Amino acid sequence: ARTKALARQAAAPLSSTGRRAFDRGDMPAAVNLLSRAVALYRHDDHARIELLPDLAFALLETGEFTRLRGVVDETVQAARGSNEPGLQAQALILGLWTRVSTDPEGWAQEGYQQARQAISLFEAEGDERRLAKSWSLLGLVHLYTCQFSLSEEAWVKAATYARAAGSEREELEYLSWVPLVVWGGPTPIADAIDRCNEIVQRAAGDRKTMSTALFTLGKLEAMRGRFGEGRDLIAQARSALEEVASPVWMAGPLTQMAGWVEIMAGNPEAAERHLRWGMEALEDIGELSWLSTVEAILAEALYAQGRFDEAEGFLRMSEANAGSEDVYSQTLLHSIGARTLAQKGSTGDARRLGRRAVAEASNTDSPFLKATALTSLGEVLLLEGSHDEARENLLEAVTVCERKGFSTGAMAARHLLSEANR
Repeated sequence: ARTKALARQAAAPLSSTGRRAFDRGDMPAAVNLLSRAVALYRHDDHARIELLPDLAFALLETGEFTRLRGVVDETVQAARGSNEPGLQAQALILGLWTRVSTDPEGWAQEGYQQARQAISLFEAEGDERRLAKSWSLLGLVHLYTCQFSLSEEAWVKAATYARAAGSEREELEYLSWVPLVVWGGPTPIADAIDRCNEIVQRAAGDRKTMSTALFTLGKLEAMRGRFGEGRDLIAQARSALEEVASPVWMAGPLTQMAGWVEIMAGNPEAAERHLRWGMEALEDIGELSWLSTVEAILAEALYAQGRFDEAEGFLRMSEANAGSEDVYSQTLLHSIGARTLAQKGSTGDARRLGRRAVAEASNTDSPFLKATALTSLGEVLLLEGSHDEARENLLEAVTVCERKGFSTGAMAARHLLSEANR
C-alpha cells in the first residue's frame, strides 16, 4: 500500500510537468513525462484514465503510431468500464481522431455522427474543453470531405471553447488548421493571406501554428505568381517545425504545399524531391491520410516531366491508401489519372475519369480542386481533339480561378485555351 501511495505521489508532478510541456508544444518532452506518469498510476486510477488522451495526442504529433494504437485502445477500454458518458464520448473522439491516419475507410461518416452526438452531450454538461475536442473532430471531418467553409466554422468554435476552458495550447492547435481551410475554400486569396498573417501574430511562440500559417502563405503567394516569396515562406515554416520535432506535419501538409509551390513555379524536379522525402517519411511512420495526397501530388510532378508510366504507378499507390471519402486525394488522383490515360492514348477512359473528377470537385467548395479538375478535363479533351468541349471547361476554370484570385491557375487554363482556339 505504501509503495502504491508513493507511486501516485511521484506521478502527480510528472503529470503536471508533462501537461506543461504539452501546452508549450514540446511533444517529445510531453511523451516522455506523460508516459512515466501513466506507468506509475494504477490501471484503474481515474487520474491515469484522464491522462491517457493527452499522451495519445502527443504521440500523434511525434508520429509514434505503434505506441499510439496501444494508448488509444487502453483509453477506450478504460472509458467503457467507467460508466461515465462524458469519458466514453471523449474516448470515441480520440479513437476517431487517430483512426483517420491509419484506417481512413468509412471514417468521415462515423466521425460526423460521433462529433454531433458529443457536441450535444457536452453542451448539456457545459464541458468546454470536451466541447472544443468535439468541434475539432467535426472540423477535421469537413476538411476531409472538402467542405472548407464548414470546417473553418468548426475550427473557430473549437478554438473559442478551448480558450474559454483556459487551454491555450489546444486553442492554438485548433487555430493551426484555419490556414489550411481558408486556402482550400472560397475565401479570396488576398483575404486568406490576411487571415494567415493574423494567425502568425496570434501564434506567438507556438511553432506548429506559426509554421502552418507560414507554409500556407507560401502556397497562397505561389498561387498569385510570387514564387520567390512562396519558397522563402516554406523555408521559414520548415525551420520552425524542425524546432519542435513534428514529423507528421512536416512530411504531410508542409511537404504538400512545398510540392505545389514548385509545380506552379514550373520546377517539377524540385517538387519531386520534396514529395519523395515526404512520402518516404510518412511510409516509415505508417500514416496514410496525408500519404495518399502526397503520392497524388508526386504523380503530378512526374506527369509534368513527361514520365507518364511512373506517374501512373504513384496514382495506383495513392488510390490504395486513400479513403473513399477523402475527396481531395480522390479528385487529384482522378484528374491526374485522366491526363495520364489521355497521353497514353486511352482517350475514352480518360474522358470518363476526367468527368468523374469534375463531378467530385463540384460537390466541394474548393476553387483549387474545381479549377484543377476542369483544367485537367480540358487538357484531356484537347488531346482527344474535342476542342469546343475543351474550350467550355477551360473557360469555366479561368472563371473559378479569377474568383479566388488564383492567377497561376488562370494562366495555365488560358495557355490551354490558346491551343483550343487554334
